[in-house]
Amino acid sequence: MKGQTTYHTYCRRMALIVIFSLCMLWPAVSAFAQKFSAIASAKEVPQNYTFEITYSLENGDLQKFIPPKMDGFDVYGPAQSTNVSIINGRMSKSVSYTYTLQPKKQGEFTIPPATAIVNNKEMKSNPVVVKVLAPQKKPQQSAAQDPFDAFRQQQRSQPNSEEEIERYAQKNMFVRVAPSKTSLYEGDQLTLTYKLYFRVQFQSLQATKTPSYNGFLSEEFKLPERHPEDEPPIEEYNGKKYYVQEFKRVALFPNKTGKIQIEPIELNGVILVEVMDPFFNNPFFNTLEPYEYKFKSNAVEIEVKPLPEKNKPAAFSGAVGKFAFEAQYDKEKGKVGEPLTLTVKYTGTGNLKLITAPKLTFPEVFEAYEPKVKDDYANNGSVVSGAKTFTYTLIPQDGGVFKMPAYEFAYFDTEKKDYVKFTLPEKTITVEGKAKLSENVVAFFKREKEDRPKGIYGIRKQYVSHKDFAGSPMFWVLSGLPLTLLLLGFVFRKRDYSDADMLAMRRGKANKVALKRMAAAKKLLQQQQKEPFYNEVIRALWEYLSDKLLIPQSELSKENIADKLRMKAVAEDKIAALTDTLDTCEEALFSPLDKEKAMLSTYERAIDCIIGFEEHLKNEKRGHA
Repeated sequence: MKGQTTYHTYCRRMALIVIFSLCMLWPAVSAFAQKFSAIASAKEVPQNYTFEITYSLENGDLQKFIPPKMDGFDVYGPAQSTNVSIINGRMSKSVSYTYTLQPKKQGEFTIPPATAIVNNKEMKSNPVVVKVLAPQKKPQQSAAQDPFDAFRQQQRSQPNSEEEIERYAQKNMFVRVAPSKTSLYEGDQLTLTYKLYFRVQFQSLQATKTPSYNGFLSEEFKLPERHPEDEPPIEEYNGKKYYVQEFKRVALFPNKTGKIQIEPIELNGVILVEVMDPFFNNPFFNTLEPYEYKFKSNAVEIEVKPLPEKNKPAAFSGAVGKFAFEAQYDKEKGKVGEPLTLTVKYTGTGNLKLITAPKLTFPEVFEAYEPKVKDDYANNGSVVSGAKTFTYTLIPQDGGVFKMPAYEFAYFDTEKKDYVKFTLPEKTITVEGKAKLSENVVAFFKREKEDRPKGIYGIRKQYVSHKDFAGSPMFWVLSGLPLTLLLLGFVFRKRDYSDADMLAMRRGKANKVALKRMAAAKKLLQQQQKEPFYNEVIRALWEYLSDKLLIPQSELSKENIADKLRMKAVAEDKIAALTDTLDTCEEALFSPLDKEKAMLSTYERAIDCIIGFEEHLKNEKRGHA
């Protein structure tokens, strides 16, 4: 089989050599009659398909070829070819020009005759009539329907030298970067679009150097997915049509003023160049060869103007774009120890990421936590848009009527070229109840601030003055307390033994309750349920300490517990470990901690605290015995 193929190839090459030799004798050889004609590859064609028109001149020395106007079509080409044939010992020659046409609309079209100048005389071809039908769904792409067919014909007769191939590549494949604007205000958005223009086939494309975007904050967009069967769009540039593929889109926000140069992007590509056979001037012997091509985009210069100082509000902090603003409390009435929230939300287009949390000073009675931040951006278009939300958790520690602070937000509107201001008015919040400790409050409190007395009772002392206490009913009750206790001692003396038994039982159940709650906390840890886990751990610790130290839950505080433990000679490091664990639980309920790591650490520390106190109390009991 291989030998047969080699023989056929030899015969074909010899025949072509003979033809080539005879072409050298053309002037001495008589010719057939001259003919100039036009042939269309199809008489009917769907609008979304292409077809070809070939203009052929037979047996004439062509001086000039003038194509007709082809209105109603996108035209690609022409591809030129020359053919020689021998019939009955007589030689003929033909020259042809082939155009690829893409219909723009439906209907019946008549393409006028083309003109050929032969021996200083005009020759006209026949007109061509084509009917354009409604678009049809294309079948799976095949070689015959390759979208590059329109340009492949233009690649024929390309030179072989490396310098000429380089020039050819530069002409038929390049990258352009287009800015959405070249002059803007500081902080405004600029979008850069990177497009590849090509009239040749390529195998790969890789960026070797990307711009650093110095002087800008950058955000890259997600480009829409392209299906392999989709043909790339066609654009005209400098009078020529190219396939276009967008491969990068970036949003830039300038953070300085003046003229800023954006560096070009540099790429490596492998293109396929149709190389002519060095001996035969015939497309039959042409081959597609890969060629590594290095190129870069155009540079871009941007002018950044400073924001106007006129009418700039004091509340302006750098937001530029177009925004809406809303803020609200989840309730206007609350109770001591129950959290309430303030939600501040910004929506719109612009540099949302640069917006920071409002600086608000709440009344001292409210324990305020760092706001939770939620970003919801859309980056699949051409502008950065979305929302940014700040949620404040506030826990009132005493009752009353309080004025919550007002807040102003200002931004520079790029459309109006002026500043816009929003105001969160002052809000009145009513809190019911008084400062006291309850099991519910303990679960929500985090570590007290350094400039306040520790524990909830420190807070109560902050709001009750000595002057108010003197002469109050509580003053007279406490004054008569010693006598009252003496009388009660006689009445309940017989119950001492039963009460002692009850206290012993209470101490005994402390372990069981703590172990039960810690077992439940372990399951919640495994399920990564943050709030239920911390609530279970903190309840385990408080209930264990309440029962072991015989402190009523209504009187629990970290200070009271610390004092009781010191009275039992518990080491300070163990007391500090307990306090730190309680603080971590309280903080975790209202702040975004590292969930998995923090939960595991808290669980282990709580177990260590319970085990350590239990061992100490047992040793203390043995010492007394």
